[in-house]
Amino acid sequence: MRRQLKTFFLLIAAALLLSLPVSFLLKKLWHEGNDEPVRVLTQYLRAVYSRDFKQAYRFVSAEDKRLKDEKIYVRERGPFTGFALEAAKKLSELIEFTPAQINLNDGRARIVLAFKAPDMNSIGALLLDWDEERLQALPLDEQKKLLAAIGNLQRNGGLEVIEGQEEFTLRREGHQWRLFFDWASGVKVKFGTLLPPSGLIEAKPMIKETVTQPNELFTIAYRVKNLTDKEVFARITHRVEPAALTEHLDVVECGLLLPVRILPGEEQTYSSTYVVRGDIPDGTKSVDVTYEFKVEP
Repeated sequence: MRRQLKTFFLLIAAALLLSLPVSFLLKKLWHEGNDEPVRVLTQYLRAVYSRDFKQAYRFVSAEDKRLKDEKIYVRERGPFTGFALEAAKKLSELIEFTPAQINLNDGRARIVLAFKAPDMNSIGALLLDWDEERLQALPLDEQKKLLAAIGNLQRNGGLEVIEGQEEFTLRREGHQWRLFFDWASGVKVKFGTLLPPSGLIEAKPMIKETVTQPNELFTIAYRVKNLTDKEVFARITHRVEPAALTEHLDVVECGLLLPVRILPGEEQTYSSTYVVRGDIPDGTKSVDVTYEFKVEP
């Protein structure tokens, strides 16, 4: 879980610079009532930070939603649930946002937003390495103590923070502003399966294809079922086509790179997290990824 959390921070903290000062013009825009796109953006970022992706999806543009529905969006990102979500929301309330630049033009907003956010990794030991099952199993009074401990760290200056800034694009839709990611211009990643002829297992991706922009993390899952009355050990090899794009698709984490034990008749779900690198050749529209399963009885 620790490694997952580190990769999660790529969503907010990758390739960020130090904060810029707010100009007089920005302050003027702010006080003239043009703060609505900033308000929407900060709500979205707090939701992403706390891995409340169902909430974050509310702020995605209608055009992007046509490419990716809520169920797929949430599943690709791996949401928190239960007390882990509650604790992450508590931390998200402590994020400080400062608009560094706002450009409004014909129903579009380009915003450079500086932030100072608690480093979730730095309090991993306190939050049981963000293990959702262990956190959820804690007695209610222990959960309350953890929330209080977060507050104490903040008041005493004991929370480590991450600082940076990033640019976002929003569109006006009626009376609302929504985040525009332009997924339509992204890279389509399609997933297939190559099974051993022995017929020992059944395996299929829960999402057969997705569209992503470079440097955007996404997670897919495979359901694997043991069709025999004996335990088996399964692992996979990734095949990327075109082969030349292999070095441009990074496997951040994969639950099937090492052999996994599957009991007789058991069905398990295994997740893999990917990122299409920013140096992928211009004009690339699609990548095919095949999971070649190898099984040892």
